[in-house]
Amino acid sequence: MKVSVSGVYNDVVKIQDWHVGMITQPISDFLKPDNTPKIIWLPTPDKEKYIADPFGLIRDGRIFILCEEFDYSTCKGRIVCYAEDEDHTFGASHVAMEVPFHLSYPYLLEWNGETYCIPETCQAREVSLYRAQEFPYRWEKAATLIPNFPGLDTSVFEFDGRWWLTCANLEDGPWEKLFIWRADNLTGPWLPHSANPVKISRHSSRPAGTPFMHEGILYRPAQDCSKSYGQSVVINRVKRLTKDEFEEEEVTVVKPFQAPYLEGLHTLSSIDGLTLIDGKRSRMVGSFSEIRYNAARLGSNLHRRLAGPHR
Repeated sequence: MKVSVSGVYNDVVKIQDWHVGMITQPISDFLKPDNTPKIIWLPTPDKEKYIADPFGLIRDGRIFILCEEFDYSTCKGRIVCYAEDEDHTFGASHVAMEVPFHLSYPYLLEWNGETYCIPETCQAREVSLYRAQEFPYRWEKAATLIPNFPGLDTSVFEFDGRWWLTCANLEDGPWEKLFIWRADNLTGPWLPHSANPVKISRHSSRPAGTPFMHEGILYRPAQDCSKSYGQSVVINRVKRLTKDEFEEEEVTVVKPFQAPYLEGLHTLSSIDGLTLIDGKRSRMVGSFSEIRYNAARLGSNLHRRLAGPHR
């Protein structure tokens, strides 16, 4: 495969810059053609950092948004929280969850009067469940849902009387393979779908936010990585989901639609009639840490381009 000189140049001198915003419309509005509402962007984080993967809850009338904060100086992510102020704006973030390894995609849910988070913990090679001791800044590990499995972008939901867990696998088709588990309770035990991986498609497999019900139908946001990682979100209509079967079909594609973050969009999550979103732009590298990060990525990017688009 021919290697693009411009692609290599961009890998060297430019850095990805993700950011998080909120939309005052329900997630189901994205099923409508050409829905491009105004995005209210959160405050910009410190230099050498970006934020992505937003999930949220409303408590006592206030909006709390948890997201990944990635630091180029450490090449590691942690979970931070943006809390709505009395004037309905958002100030600086505060650390909500940090461990020695990388964290991202802080999937939030409530069950039996408790608040839980399933952050991406693929570097620990497990899917872990955390319980809020004092939401949103104190958490304890409640259970290991799936051991010895480096899950990516784990999304959990109830459907047809069961709990379902969807994710990708860091070590097996991280951009194109979808894996599913089922359980009677959130804490498990979780059983793998008999057809895993249930779907193989770079266009619409890897989870991209919260599945949702609309007019009695289950919809699942998924990442479109067919040309590049996190380029847009495909909303799929789930036609069949049982312990042995899975079938879904594409309904619409949500592409980046508001400047300056027009190069990518890979999360849509629902929060009580609101929608959280992230967007990507590129900027020139501005520090030694960012140069070092790009140098580390360059080799793997070249290998992927030479190997072909479906490796």
